[in-house]
Amino acid sequence: MKECEISSIVLGYDGSEGAGRAVPCALRLARQNNARVVVVTAFHGPDIAGKGEMEGRVNPEIGVARAAAEDIVLQLRSEGVDAEADVLEGHASEALLRAAEAHHADLIVMGRRGHGPIAGLLLGSTSEYVVRRARVPVLVAH
Repeated sequence: MKECEISSIVLGYDGSEGAGRAVPCALRLARQNNARVVVVTAFHGPDIAGKGEMEGRVNPEIGVARAAAEDIVLQLRSEGVDAEADVLEGHASEALLRAAEAHHADLIVMGRRGHGPIAGLLLGSTSEYVVRRARVPVLVAH
């Protein structure tokens, strides 16, 4: 039987209480397995606006999303965990699944339900969607 090895963890984070409960779980598992953590957050819409009044302007959600992810990265690093942020465009569920593939994650850790300040991450049935479609185990923190 093949052992369950965890060397890379994708952590879904949106600043919500639910996502906050997922952080200590990811931290503990990363420490126990000497794994790296990729903190993933998502934003809606393109990163740079197209035609119209906003043409060429950067989507303000990106800065909010990046700041939230970087705060968690700093927290994890202060605890001795190798961590990085990945801010992706699109719905949270698809962003988490794409990140898990891109970073060769062995585990996805996320909150049960989020209603944080970053639109699009962990809203509604996101955790259910990820659990049903992920190719790796998913830990849903309650």
